[in-house]
Amino acid sequence: MHRPPAPLPDSLGSSFTWSEAISRGVTPARLRHRSLISPTRGLRLTEQDIELPGRAAAFVKVLPRGSAYSHHTAAELLGLPAPSATQLHVTVPDGARVRRRGVVEHRGMGRELGQIAGIPTTSPAQTWLDLASDLSLDKFVILGDAIMHAYPDHGSRLSHLTTQHPGARGIRRAREAITLIRAGVLSPQETLWRLRFREAGFDEPELNAEIHDTAGRWLGMVDFVWREQRVVVEYDGDYHFTVAQRRADQLRRRAMRAAGWTVIEINGADNRSPAAAMQAIARALGR
Repeated sequence: MHRPPAPLPDSLGSSFTWSEAISRGVTPARLRHRSLISPTRGLRLTEQDIELPGRAAAFVKVLPRGSAYSHHTAAELLGLPAPSATQLHVTVPDGARVRRRGVVEHRGMGRELGQIAGIPTTSPAQTWLDLASDLSLDKFVILGDAIMHAYPDHGSRLSHLTTQHPGARGIRRAREAITLIRAGVLSPQETLWRLRFREAGFDEPELNAEIHDTAGRWLGMVDFVWREQRVVVEYDGDYHFTVAQRRADQLRRRAMRAAGWTVIEINGADNRSPAAAMQAIARALGR
């Protein structure tokens, strides 16, 4: 029978470095035991934590002092909509290097830094600028809109950074995106649709705005409003298709129509083929 491995000190937690373990009396043989996972040189995990926050918190222990997660990794840690990456993107101080499996190194620490749950990251605005050359314009604007919503204090930093870093990669895209980013957008789909409206030449709608009937009674908060034309467009994401939400939406929209509003509903099917929805909205707006 195989002898079970010796227990580890509770103080080590679920991730620790080789030197931390040795300093607490753990033997090299125990650190080589197959019950421990070694995702990179000098680091041990007691379980395979495939979620990004756990991996990022573990790898911090073996990164050069002053490093911060950046680019796609920072965006995911900050809860921002950007394509995830299997590798960890890390920006390191000048003079430092990271040569580790699963880590993509970036250089240049003249960046705005912050942290999330104790994990060092680039700031939301800096993360946005760092991704300028990696994302399409639409996805880049989606990211900017999300920062305006989730981190409103950082919204003004977007424009500031484009001025502060005129030689940054993707700076032309960043400058174009600044003119398109708006506060008040609550989802990536709302960003995509308002960009479609702009491209079609529609007047810019109010975003997530309240509407009332002629007596001042509140009718609801809706995704897009053209108040002068009394037109409402609502994007129905997946949660709108539950029985309870569908019933609530029907009652709310019935009241809007009774009050003289034109209400147009769009959903994921319209994303794949938006022409019919765009034509219906154009007619409602009198275009």
